[in-house]
This record gives sequence, C-alpha cells and structure tokens, in this order.
Amino acid sequence: MERLWWIVVEAPWRGVPAAALALIGLVQMGRGLWFGAAGGPGLLRQGRDAIAWIRCFQVAVFGLALVAAAAAWAWRQPWLLAVGLGILGEEMFETSRILTALNQSPRPAQPDRP
Repeated sequence: MERLWWIVVEAPWRGVPAAALALIGLVQMGRGLWFGAAGGPGLLRQGRDAIAWIRCFQVAVFGLALVAAAAAWAWRQPWLLAVGLGILGEEMFETSRILTALNQSPRPAQPDRP
C-alpha cells in the first residue's frame, strides 16, 4: 500500500498525468461553456432553453472538478481534492433535481400561428 501511495502521490513525475488531467478538465469546461453538451450552443451562448443550460453547466462543473483534482494531485493538497469533489457532488445533485423537475413539468401550449 505504501508503494502504491508513493507511485501515485509522491512520485516526482506526477506533474505529467496531473497536467493531462487538467487539460481534459479545461476541454470539458470549454465544451460546457462554449460548445454545448449535446452539440448545441454552450452555456455562454445559450438562449432560453433551461434544460440545455443546466446540462452545459453540469459539463462545465465536471471540468472544473477535474482541474481541481489535477491541482490537488500536482501540489499534494488533499483538502483541494475534497473541496473539488464536494462541490461537484453538490452541484450534480442539485442540477439533477432541477432537471427532473423540468422534465416532469407540463409544457405550455404553443399558440397557433396562421
């Protein structure tokens, strides 16, 4: 167990996989903020679609949590990992509840246009 701890946490080369993890997190943040979760516009370019906005927010928060995990790994700061994962868990729980409520609410009728 001690050897595994050294390989993962204490190794001098830990910056390389941590940088790769941070890069993946930044890509996910960019995807959520600009490019969108399902091929549509991202969070910053989103119009009035609340469901798409929340899904893009989830992707962006996931990317931010990956960046926090990478920073915690590179700097050997377990509190940063705990904070990042805590925020990720809380936001995923909260936005999942909002998505459930939005999906179960009746849609307003669209007026017929001649």
